[in-house]
Amino acid sequence: MKNIRFGIIGAGNIANKFCDAAKLADGAEVCAVASKSMERAQAFAERNGIAKAYDSYEEMLKTEDIDAVYIATTHNFHMENIRLCFEYGKHVLCEKAMVLTADDAREIFRLAKEKNLFCMEAMWSNFLPQTQKAKEWITSGAIGEIQSVSAVIGFNGGENPESRLYNPALAGGAMYDIGVYPVEIVSYLVGEPIEDCIGVWRPHAVTGVDERVSFIVRYASCDAAIQTVLTSNAREYTIINGSKGCIELPWSSSGYVAKRYDGRRQLAETYEDRFENGFVFEIEEVVRCINEGKITSDIMPPEATIQCAELFDKLLRG
Repeated sequence: MKNIRFGIIGAGNIANKFCDAAKLADGAEVCAVASKSMERAQAFAERNGIAKAYDSYEEMLKTEDIDAVYIATTHNFHMENIRLCFEYGKHVLCEKAMVLTADDAREIFRLAKEKNLFCMEAMWSNFLPQTQKAKEWITSGAIGEIQSVSAVIGFNGGENPESRLYNPALAGGAMYDIGVYPVEIVSYLVGEPIEDCIGVWRPHAVTGVDERVSFIVRYASCDAAIQTVLTSNAREYTIINGSKGCIELPWSSSGYVAKRYDGRRQLAETYEDRFENGFVFEIEEVVRCINEGKITSDIMPPEATIQCAELFDKLLRG
């Protein structure tokens, strides 16, 4: 297996976590970073031990030193950043939410297929060992047929209306920043396409973006009730209720415990896997797929990103 050499577009906090994970992942290395500020790019490169820094995305992409690009800019720039990477023949791993509309999502994956380039939304939570264990429990029939799902995710994003969380010019709002997580992890675990959704959201008093959203997603076999908030440190969890038991997945960035309960609500099995950085698993998936000549991931396929963007369209603009 050959090492996949990554370049990074965007030198923010999330990119630091990616760099830390790449050092732990098999077959990955970060060779370059590009920011619109050379000072910022050089500081990031020095902090993370990266050989080359650029103040031009194009100049980085022109080099032969990188195979793939991790895009870590704010949501509003993702579409143009991905297009640019494709122009220079680079594979793409783009932070969530990958794009803002379903039309954009469909166009991105059309281009990736046309150019035979790997492209995936960086939905790291789907690749975690606990998520994979929950999928195994569901697939094996351990909790029977899924009847309902509930999920809550949220934190207190502060009160600065200019922050990326609340700024509409940066595609702020709860759904794009964190609502994408439960939508895509629940859809992955249920294993069925979204049929419909209905919901309500409350606007930020100053900027008008969605700061709290409550919605129900309908699948063929079950419904999922999801809440996402940027105004409180919510008790975060995902619960999958089946005809023979249920699964509980607390949200956490590392080392959380997956629990399976039987039909009498008694704890039947606990699965725990502590790891240093949850991004490692998605990076290793990208490395594996590119080495195998694949342009999509089975765990995080284009359809998952597209249907989540369709939900954005309906909830936020429909």
